[in-house]
Amino acid sequence: MFNILLVPLDGTPQSVHTVDLASRVAAPGTATIHLLCVVDPSYLLPPGCESGVASDGLIYPPAHAQTSFAQAALAAAAAQLAGRNLTVEQHLCPGNPSDVVIEQARLLTAEVIVMGHHHLSRLRRWANPSTCGKVIEQSPCAVLIETRE
Repeated sequence: MFNILLVPLDGTPQSVHTVDLASRVAAPGTATIHLLCVVDPSYLLPPGCESGVASDGLIYPPAHAQTSFAQAALAAAAAQLAGRNLTVEQHLCPGNPSDVVIEQARLLTAEVIVMGHHHLSRLRRWANPSTCGKVIEQSPCAVLIETRE
């Protein structure tokens, strides 16, 4: 059982399975599950701009949509973990997903990263390398992979 878990989420249906796996390997009563969503920095609204209007007074619909989607994914995962005797923290960060996951694992001193893996064709892997693969290669801690779609 683990006490400090980092669970990166992408908001796909697989996230439900990933959160479930994290809850099964977390130590009840003592574990903290850190839920993480990473958004492209160009599409992340700063805190306090939930209405879609940034501090400069301009409206950024794509940024609002991306930020809202990430916040909803975090809220759904937190709701899934409610009542399981676990501490849950939500993190919404800008950046490259694999880099942010590795950085957050170090900052939080995570004992394990629990994440999903999407099966990609060779062409898609070549065009867009696997986030999961890079995390496995560079992680400062154990990585547990959920493969159920």
